[in-house]
Amino acid sequence: MHHIRNLFILLFTLVLLCTSVVSQAKENITIIYAYNIADSVANYHRALTIEANAIQDKYLFIFDARPGAGGTIASNYVLNTSNTILAHSTAFFIRPNVYPKESYDLSLFKEQFNHCTASMAITSAKYKSWKDVPTNRPVTIGISGLGVTTHLAALQIQKKFPNMNIIPFKSTTDSMFSMVGGNTDFHIGFISEAEQWTKKNKGADSTVVNILGITGTKAVSGYPTLVSEGFPQVFGQMDVGHHLVIPVGRFSEEKARELYDIFSKAAKAKSVRDAYAVDFCSPAETPYDELQKWYSFHTEYWKKLSTGINIE
Repeated sequence: MHHIRNLFILLFTLVLLCTSVVSQAKENITIIYAYNIADSVANYHRALTIEANAIQDKYLFIFDARPGAGGTIASNYVLNTSNTILAHSTAFFIRPNVYPKESYDLSLFKEQFNHCTASMAITSAKYKSWKDVPTNRPVTIGISGLGVTTHLAALQIQKKFPNMNIIPFKSTTDSMFSMVGGNTDFHIGFISEAEQWTKKNKGADSTVVNILGITGTKAVSGYPTLVSEGFPQVFGQMDVGHHLVIPVGRFSEEKARELYDIFSKAAKAKSVRDAYAVDFCSPAETPYDELQKWYSFHTEYWKKLSTGINIE
């Protein structure tokens, strides 16, 4: 009887232990970034993931990336993979207009959370100013893929420099390294990528990257706007938003709102705001009930800007 009693106690303890483990199990949700995981923008999502895990114990958020095809690979992966969220830029709204048959359907997604909005920077390791750029021979500019925001920007610059050839890469990081390595003449990316190579951060004999102009209507940290440098006014509205989207029906309304509240709280943490600040990215703080209005606006806005793009 003594042995039976001990066995019963042991079994009962194991049942309680298993029940406790089950009750403490977290639901895994993977945030899939659409570009190179080494991009400066990836740090927004990485910091958000870390902070979101720190402030609650119901979900375990995992950060991963599926770069390529201007974000199409990541977008379709999330569309077809449960418990995933897509981390993208407003380039998400452009690609389907350029490649309607080879990308994804915007109506199949909905907005989940907005990070912030940042200027893009046009940089060069070869030229110190626009007046140094030759007009009588070819030059090259690297972008983060065809049918994305950097591509739209390059097409606008090409109007002033018709001899400019556009070279697509998988990410802004890849494009930057190509320019620093002397393989391409210009790069379109974010300010923090360039500042790693600016004169103030490099020795006299190092490769120096010059920031020739930025998108938006205001100079940032002394860098001039492209509009002030004589480029089309459209550059004033070509800042890039960074956000999270999910497939329609992926989560219930209650769960989507719960996740939004977690991300919204996490985004206010110093670590996340510091990640934004590196790229001078202004926090969006879009209320949950206005997310779809924001989504609809950008669907139409970027459709207008990308009308007429011809991929040869």
